Amino acid sequence: MRRRDGGHGRKRRVLRAAAAAALLTVLVGACSLGQTVGRHSIAYNTSVENATDAVLVMNILRARDRAPLHFSTIGGIHGAFSLFAGVGTDLSSVRSGLEPAVLAGTSPSFDVAPLDRQDFARGLLRPLEPGLFRLLSDRGLPDQLLLHLLVSRFDEGASGRSIVNEPNDRHALDPAARAACAEAGAAAPPPCDRFGAVVDSLTRHGRLLFNGYTRLVPHGPRLTRAQAADPQVLATAREGGMTLRPDGPGWRLYRVTEQIVICIPSPPGVVPRYTALALDREAPQVSALPQGPNDPCAADEVAEAPTPAGHAATAGLSWYLRSVDEILTYLGAVQRREEEGVPYRINVGLDVSRSATPRLFRLWPEPPAKPRFSVEYRGARWWVAEHDPAQDLTLSVLALTTQLLNLQKSADEIPSSRTLRLVR
Repeated sequence: MRRRDGGHGRKRRVLRAAAAAALLTVLVGACSLGQTVGRHSIAYNTSVENATDAVLVMNILRARDRAPLHFSTIGGIHGAFSLFAGVGTDLSSVRSGLEPAVLAGTSPSFDVAPLDRQDFARGLLRPLEPGLFRLLSDRGLPDQLLLHLLVSRFDEGASGRSIVNEPNDRHALDPAARAACAEAGAAAPPPCDRFGAVVDSLTRHGRLLFNGYTRLVPHGPRLTRAQAADPQVLATAREGGMTLRPDGPGWRLYRVTEQIVICIPSPPGVVPRYTALALDREAPQVSALPQGPNDPCAADEVAEAPTPAGHAATAGLSWYLRSVDEILTYLGAVQRREEEGVPYRINVGLDVSRSATPRLFRLWPEPPAKPRFSVEYRGARWWVAEHDPAQDLTLSVLALTTQLLNLQKSADEIPSSRTLRLVR
């Protein structure tokens, strides 16, 4: 009996030791599984990066070839992880016995969503919101980059000239010639790129600034005190978006709107210090404003003077913004111009004759000095260089274009599952 009890005791001790080892194995395996989930989450993010970069670059090359554009996105990557732990017999050892064991398995899958729906197509063709100018400028992006990338044309009201942002008008010029073009502005003759000349003219006296203020637009004629006290006038003044304010010897109804303006720096010594251009949702998205005694670039509230019927429109340039589809077409045309041997450089400083002139955009058929990534398109490989503020802005242009493209995506167009599923 003693021997039998001793044998049972040894078995119980072995089982307890095996159970403890199995529990330890589960705990260690759980920690290992946590690390596995982390690695797969990072791999998911990297996969999305590679796919998104490739689709964007391929569509720019399609635009270069004047071919149809096609978009898709990775809607989700699903990773099912399984962890099994237990105790078994180790047959590979001379001393057979109970050994803990842990097994893990993974079976990832992913969803690819073609973005060929009506809402996405409308978003591609919709002009950009003008408020993006302020957000992007506040990030420190060069004004010249934003103007070249986002503005399709300037219209000069007085002369009726339309200054189109056309890459085929770009020619390689020395610094002195570029400075002369900027001095001439909208009237710059060939071989100047008139659009580039206007951009350099707008930005050569300082950075573009922005100001938000309350704009009071006159509504109706000036009123006497008695007319202003009329119940119907007072009722109108109490309506949303209306106000009754003193105006000289009388009173006037004003329509109240919140306005954001782009402030163009004037040459040194010129008053006013800035020329204000209004940002609006409708085209033209940027237009000239009356420059009255109250400076829209410095005031919190501006009451505009009434404009008589038949009065000429306010002189100045109107800006028309691109859609994302037009941006891709433009970048394709820039790439085509680069491959024709004309470097598409822009000025990113105040002194046009001495400022840095990096390439706006360039895809390379051979690895550049500092390659970032490459994409295969129609049997050839194209390279993107690292961002270099003095030489090459391609990477920052791609980053900005990706953000603008994402703004056009509706949540209904993309599968909602973006998680890693964990199964134990």
